[in-house]
Amino acid sequence: MKPALRPEPALSLAALRVVVPAMVLLAPGFRQGVQVAAWAPARWVVPEGLHWFVAHVPISPRLALAAQVSTAFLALCAIVGIRARLALGALTLSTFYLFSIAQLTGWVWHDMHLLWFCALLAVSPCDDVFAVDATRPLLSEGVRYARPLLYVRLLLGAVYFFPGLHKLMQSGLSWALSNNLRNQLWWKWAEHGGVPHFRVDHFPWLLHGGGLFVLFFELSFPLLVLFRRTRPVAAAAGIAFHVLARALFRIPFESLWVCYVALVDLRPLVRRLPRIGKRLAEPAAAPPPARPATLWAPVAVGPLLLVLAVVQGARGQMQSYPFACYPTFQWQPGTRMPDLVVTAVGPQGREVELPHARDERGYRSQRQWAEVWALAGVTAKPDARRLQAYYRSLVQREPDRQLAQGATRVRFYRVYRSVAPQDRGKPPLERRLLLEVRERAPAATR
Repeated sequence: MKPALRPEPALSLAALRVVVPAMVLLAPGFRQGVQVAAWAPARWVVPEGLHWFVAHVPISPRLALAAQVSTAFLALCAIVGIRARLALGALTLSTFYLFSIAQLTGWVWHDMHLLWFCALLAVSPCDDVFAVDATRPLLSEGVRYARPLLYVRLLLGAVYFFPGLHKLMQSGLSWALSNNLRNQLWWKWAEHGGVPHFRVDHFPWLLHGGGLFVLFFELSFPLLVLFRRTRPVAAAAGIAFHVLARALFRIPFESLWVCYVALVDLRPLVRRLPRIGKRLAEPAAAPPPARPATLWAPVAVGPLLLVLAVVQGARGQMQSYPFACYPTFQWQPGTRMPDLVVTAVGPQGREVELPHARDERGYRSQRQWAEVWALAGVTAKPDARRLQAYYRSLVQREPDRQLAQGATRVRFYRVYRSVAPQDRGKPPLERRLLLEVRERAPAATR
C-alpha cells in the first residue's frame, strides 16, 4: 500500500459539503454567540488568538444576530449546492465571527474543525456533484477531489494524534492502567449530576482495556487515514470511540465523526439504491479541464490550516481559537472537583448562598461549568471585575434577586467537592475566600 495521491470520488467531497454546514447550525457556537454578545464585557475570558478580535471587531447582540441569520442562510445554500463555494467562503467569515464570540465564556468549544473544513471546501470542487449547480455525474472521480480530501484527513489525524501523544508524554501507560479513568468518569458524572445504572467504574479491567484502546486509536489514526484500505478501519474505530465517550463520559462529538464521510467511498452504497435516473447509472463522462485556481487553491489553503493545527497540537494549547489542540485529558485528576459559591451577606452577617449557573432542574451545562471554573480561578486568573459582573447578572433574575435583597456584602468562594458517587450531596471538603465586596445599595433596588 502506498499513500500516493490517486483519483478520489467527487461524492465524498460533496458529502462533506453537506455535513459540515449542517453541523455548523447544530454547534453550540451558533446559539451561544448571540447570548454571549449580550454579556457585560467584564465577564468575557479571552482565549489565545482572539485578543485582536475583542480589541478591534465590534461585538453586539444585534451584530451577532445578523451573523446568525447570515450563517443559517449561507449554510443552507452550501448544503443544497447553490453557489456553494461562494456560500462556503462567506460562511467561513460569518461562522468565525459568531463562534469567536461563543469562545469568550472561559472555555473553548472544540468544533473549530468545522471552520477549517468550510475554508477548505470554499476553494475545492465540492459542488461538482450532488448539488443544484452540479456539472458532473454523481459517480465522478478525479485527482482534483483527492487534494482537498487529503488535507481533511490530515487535519482529522492532527485532531486525534496530539491528545494521544500528550496523554503518553504526561502519564505514560498509567493513564490507562491506573485509577485515572475511574476518576475522570466520576468528574463527568459529578458535572452532569447523575450516576448511570451500569457502574463501569466497578470493573477496572474494562476501564484499563478501554484506556489502552483510546491510546492506540488516537496515535494510529493519522496513519490509518492515509491508506485506502485502512480508512474504513479508522472510521469504524472512531465511531466506536465516540459512542463509548458519549455513553460513559457524556461527551457528544457528532460534529467530528460525521466528517468521516471524507474517509469512505460512498459510491458502492449509492449503486445499491433504487435507480433514481439515467444520469446516475451512466459512467462519468470525461470532465472538462479544471482551472488552475481550482486545482491549486486547496494546495495553498490546506497546508496553512494543517501547519497551524499541528503547531497548536504540539504545544498542547487547548485554550485558543480558531486553532487549538483538542482536549487531551492528559492529566490524572484526583477525587476533588472545584466549584464556585456565591453568597449574599445581610446586615447581621448572615450568609445566604445564591444558586447559579443551573437550570430549573438543577442541571449545569458544560459551558456553565467552564465559566464557573474560570471565575473560580481554576482555568483563568481570578478577576474582581469579572466576579462582580457575574454577580450583577445573577441578581437580575429570581430567585437570586429575592435572596440578595438587602445584602451589604457579597462573598465569592472557591470550594472543593468530592466527586465520589457515594459523597454526592455532601458539604464541600474545603472552602477558600476569593473576594469580598461591599454592596453600595440593596441589590433588589437597583
